[in-house]
Amino acid sequence: MTTELYAARPLTLGRKGRTPRTLRNRLASAPMERNYGTTDGHITEQYIDYLVTRAKAGLGLVTTEATYVRADGKGRTHQLGLHTDAMIPGLRALTDALHAEGALAAVELNHGGRTAQMALSGFKNLAPSPVPCAVAGGEIPRELTAVECLELVEAYGTAARRAVEAGFDVINIHGAHGYLIHQFMSPVSNHRTDEFAAPERFLNLVIDAVRAAAPDAIIGMRVSVVEGPEDGISADRQLEIIARAHLDQLDFLDLSAGSYEAGEWIVQSGEWKPGILADYARAYRRFGLPLGMAGRLNSPAIIEEVLREGTCDFVSLARAIHADPAFVGGVLSGERYRPCIACNVCIDNLGLGQVTCTVNPAVGRSRVPVPTPAVRAGTRVVVVGAGPAGLTAARELAEAGVQVTVLDDGARPGGQFALAERMKSTPDFHRFAQWSVEENARLGIDLRLGTRADTNEVAALARETGADAVVLATGGSRPGAGFPGGNSPKVSDIREWLAAHPDVLAGGDVPEAVTIWGADSVAMSVADTLADRGSAVLLIGPQKVIAPESGRRAKILAVPRLEANPQVRIRLGVSIEEYDGARVRLSSGDWLDAPGEILVSRSVLPLDGSVSARQRDTELSRAAGVPVTLAGTVVDQTPAIASNAVKSGYDAAQRVASMLAGADRDLPELTLNGAAS
Repeated sequence: MTTELYAARPLTLGRKGRTPRTLRNRLASAPMERNYGTTDGHITEQYIDYLVTRAKAGLGLVTTEATYVRADGKGRTHQLGLHTDAMIPGLRALTDALHAEGALAAVELNHGGRTAQMALSGFKNLAPSPVPCAVAGGEIPRELTAVECLELVEAYGTAARRAVEAGFDVINIHGAHGYLIHQFMSPVSNHRTDEFAAPERFLNLVIDAVRAAAPDAIIGMRVSVVEGPEDGISADRQLEIIARAHLDQLDFLDLSAGSYEAGEWIVQSGEWKPGILADYARAYRRFGLPLGMAGRLNSPAIIEEVLREGTCDFVSLARAIHADPAFVGGVLSGERYRPCIACNVCIDNLGLGQVTCTVNPAVGRSRVPVPTPAVRAGTRVVVVGAGPAGLTAARELAEAGVQVTVLDDGARPGGQFALAERMKSTPDFHRFAQWSVEENARLGIDLRLGTRADTNEVAALARETGADAVVLATGGSRPGAGFPGGNSPKVSDIREWLAAHPDVLAGGDVPEAVTIWGADSVAMSVADTLADRGSAVLLIGPQKVIAPESGRRAKILAVPRLEANPQVRIRLGVSIEEYDGARVRLSSGDWLDAPGEILVSRSVLPLDGSVSARQRDTELSRAAGVPVTLAGTVVDQTPAIASNAVKSGYDAAQRVASMLAGADRDLPELTLNGAAS
């Protein structure tokens, strides 16, 4: 007998006396910010397409991002707004489209408070007390007067009225993550002595105003079950505050965690266990409201577990459905989906521009995704390199109808993912490589491992298979010699050393001590992993900070661990001038003992200019007699991170497919500069 999935069960929300709304299942999209709107808060075609695509995938409830209720509460360059009536028509187009796909539509109401900065909003930021938020920019906010607090309450109510006019079924009040309502609750940011010193006062006024403006809507509130900082709201204290909230006016609670000062709780690292908030959520059952829950819900199994055990009534999904809307089908019907690897490139891009994704190169790139063009039957392409760029290019081309052969001199596909997945801070990276291998099999891709991929070999294979094009995804030119004393047997490329020591990667003994030259993200991950397992580490780099190419969330756990470990020494902003086999002389003039082997990160070495990527491309094109496209090169200024490699592979595949779909073998040579594979 087949047991009905709890995730597939409908859920009806709405207290007695209000019109109930029924979610077709227990899956909701979380209010994940994306920067897909306009600079003045309007929704765009790109944003509507993004949300509707996830409604088509089967979500029961689709939620916009945190949407500001007043212009001085804007916290992102392209954040959605409900601050004027002019927002209503665009949002109405969204809700109509979501309803047409069978999903309910929700909006989250928010004000940034002290996290909003004048440089973004154009207005002086306001807060319960003049306590700056260093993470957001450090601007000291002006303390709100009591009258101004009431004016902000009114702004929430007015935004709720607009939400109803725009067709939203559900209104979620953002009371979490260190934004304005949370700021009134937290001792970190509320030092008042008037009526608004009570942590629940402002919250309750907002709840009442929103309910008055939207008497028949489904209204809930997002709560951080724990704030994070030691002097913040503890889990027990948060329960006490919520117990004094006007819960009779709400239809559900949506549980999250964290604040700006504890961002690791808002978007959790892959190091943390799935369903990380379940232990906190159970205590909220005392309030008798339906519960939503977020927090590392990255597989069908963990979602079914928390729903079946009654931990929550629905789940709020963000990264999993950002990586692939097919995740919804994976939960409900076992559909294949592209897995999130918890790298946190998405959240780290939020302060830079549109939110992209490492494993899904089609999202967040200033456009509605364009399918890779279908090609004529019998078209063949050779892809050189089975790292993230090559695997992505091969899959996209195979989906377009190309017969693909992939060459790689490694023992397994995945390239540097095969190393990264063994690092302490990136344990979920194996999911992409495993999915890619399964996709290879599904699409009939011919993967040839342990195969040399020099110009002659590739050209011969291209002629043998009758290839119409070649994609080079080998990382382009590698860094050349440049380390003083680099001929010593104690000096190794950090990636080559890892590949040569599979016992270390598999959990075996680690070296007693090691010196790492270069402080990029690879060096950080290796240093963190080895130090965690007992190695003494000397980390030296010309970088001013560790892993400058990585965002804050990607290193939010690893860097503090390194800095706090007494077995780790860190010297930044210096170069190595000399190595005598036991010590290194730095550009500062200091001599330091260099224990163990020296592992050299490529980011500190010059590129090998003997054969440029362009020259290799041209030589191969002539030898094979077909166009050659570069994917995953290091010849430009793009940081050599996995996210850029995947994007370059995707773009290369789209360009090759576009060329081949035209059935013209005499088109000009194609090139594409990207990131290292």
